[in-house]
Amino acid sequence: MDNLGDRILRKIKEEHIAPKPRWQFLLKDCFIWFLFLIALFLGSLAFCVALYVLSSNDWDLYHYLHTTLVGHILISIPYLWIIFLIVFVFIAYYNFKYTKSGYRRETYFVVGLSVVGSLFLGGFLYTLGAGEKIEDFVAASVPVYEKIACCSNRKDIWDQPANGLLAGEIVSVMDERNFELKDFSGSAWQIQENDDTLEYDPLRIQPGEEVKIIGEKRQEFVFWAREIRPWKNKGGAHKANARINPDE
Repeated sequence: MDNLGDRILRKIKEEHIAPKPRWQFLLKDCFIWFLFLIALFLGSLAFCVALYVLSSNDWDLYHYLHTTLVGHILISIPYLWIIFLIVFVFIAYYNFKYTKSGYRRETYFVVGLSVVGSLFLGGFLYTLGAGEKIEDFVAASVPVYEKIACCSNRKDIWDQPANGLLAGEIVSVMDERNFELKDFSGSAWQIQENDDTLEYDPLRIQPGEEVKIIGEKRQEFVFWAREIRPWKNKGGAHKANARINPDE
């Protein structure tokens, strides 16, 4: 009776089985590493945008929204980008486990490596201003983005003139105290200022600029501005008492 070794050798000869060349294993390993790095990079982009959304949020608005700070935080968390981050971290983990030495690593090590890598690279990209550019690109490319991304409903949040919140694009500047604004729903408003109005730096009151205003609805389509902020918050923005310059 043939032993096992003889049967294996005979099967190899009959079926012309040959070992795969080493370069195929190397190519497969390189491809898996490539997928791991791609997933890590995409995860870092998701974290970068989530960080931008959180940092640009107006955390003091809960007073005007008739909610608590905790409630405002819950509706402001960028859940969509956090889900993307988790998905790409998992994909990175899955691919790393299939690398040449990845199977020897403990799960917590691989997951930790994926998370730390995504957070570190995402934080670095955020300092370069990539978060804003990525979100603007996605918002312009995906029509439903603003409806499904939690923190991208900022236009709806600021479209509450009865609650003292208004935002839109400056259409024209009439004088130092008044300018016309078209809100994001298309309605035209006259915006009035006085000596107590606070404007945020950097802010330019000129046609084409998008701003958000905290104040009070005085008449139909007439809004008094207590604070005027640039639509896109910047890290160095601070309160100032700048004057409108109609000649700019």
